Amino acid sequence: MATNLPRVGDGLGAMDGARLFVAGGSSGMGAAIALMAAARGAQVAIAGRCAQKLDRVADLLGDQCLGRYALDVGNAEAVKSALKEHGPYDFIVCSAADLTFKPFLQLKDRELETMLSSKLMGPINLARAAAEHLSSAGSVLFFSGVAAYRQTEGTSLVGAINMALESLVANLAIELKPKRFNVICPGVVDSTTWDKACAPVEAANIPAGRRGQAQDIAHAALAILENNFINASVVNVDGGAHVN
Repeated sequence: MATNLPRVGDGLGAMDGARLFVAGGSSGMGAAIALMAAARGAQVAIAGRCAQKLDRVADLLGDQCLGRYALDVGNAEAVKSALKEHGPYDFIVCSAADLTFKPFLQLKDRELETMLSSKLMGPINLARAAAEHLSSAGSVLFFSGVAAYRQTEGTSLVGAINMALESLVANLAIELKPKRFNVICPGVVDSTTWDKACAPVEAANIPAGRRGQAQDIAHAALAILENNFINASVVNVDGGAHVN
């Protein structure tokens, strides 16, 4: 069971025996976070839209899988029901996103609605559910992205939603204290999401000299969750892309 005591440790101990819910846990960064947390002793529930992908990750989690939920995070009732089953949780993560990279005037209404539902309403629904299904000493982690700061063709709405999430967590940390809320701002990560971008970012243009990997983001995510003095913060994990 989740506790009301802060979980702090040496980078390993905070996850041992903790309960973690990962929306977007069926692939990419979310799956990497789920698996890394399980390796550190956490019990993990995963949610995503594709049941087959969830099953594959759940098989890797083995006995440490609390549950798998095929749902749309934009559906508030589905989110609330999933969290209720094994709550309260110690940690909640949302990396879910269904994004379309197109010039602003080419975006269709349905594409706009899908992006807003998955990337913004999903975290909002999780934050509402966290009020009841997250321990008082628990922590929530959302994902924005470097498109908030590095505008390129086709990222107008993606960047706007990212900025909205960063503002949202600052307010949630105040209104829902002592629960903690933070955002990771990842850069260009090897994934199908960035492969769809209108203007691909070359590794040579990133100060670190490479694209990120899901494991890079997972390490940072667990560090933020484990440290109970990181709060209302935006943590850049982008290889320096936001300054170049």
